[in-house]
Amino acid sequence: MNNFKLFSVFLAIMVFVLAGKSYSQDHKVEITPFGGYMLGGSVKFYQGKFKIQNAACYGGMIAVQLHGGNYAEFSYTGMGTTGDWTPYYGYGSDYPETTVSMAVNHFQIGSVNELPLDNEAVRPYGTLSLGTTWFNMKEENSTDEWLFSFGAGVGLKYFFNDKIGIRIQARMILPLVFAGGGFYIGTGGSGSYVSTTAPVVQGDFTGGLIIALGQY
Repeated sequence: MNNFKLFSVFLAIMVFVLAGKSYSQDHKVEITPFGGYMLGGSVKFYQGKFKIQNAACYGGMIAVQLHGGNYAEFSYTGMGTTGDWTPYYGYGSDYPETTVSMAVNHFQIGSVNELPLDNEAVRPYGTLSLGTTWFNMKEENSTDEWLFSFGAGVGLKYFFNDKIGIRIQARMILPLVFAGGGFYIGTGGSGSYVSTTAPVVQGDFTGGLIIALGQY
């Protein structure tokens, strides 16, 4: 809940700043709180496999119009879940099987590009983004991990009027794990440190309510 409160404060600040800029420059701002489902993905290590369980997710997006159907966007997506560590044969004694509570938090900045249609209420789009992913480990003797990540997705906006609409989106997210990095997973009074070069392949499916500000 502390992470959610921190995000809520940050979101409120971003809304105030961007909305003010939008009104002064006659740009649109779209604020979209959303909920959905995230695919956790897994990481293969030399010693075993770490599987992040799928779970419900929540978050918000703030998109500022640049020109036409092109927007710059900041988004946050978070989920609470568990991670299951399964060692490969021969590594069970040094890296025993365990399950840890954790949260996954994606912070992304990118572009949203709408495909123009004759019906202005319907707006399909594609999105690309870069940012960071925070794997927040909840167990003692486990350490957090911040990773560079990027995302790509497609979606659809539908507007009931100039100010209110809905947005659905499917997205792939790739947090990159570089050589020498890894998760520290608590196992009672000790822990296991493992490293890999493979990316974590994640994805989410979300839907939310668009609240539009500015000149239309």
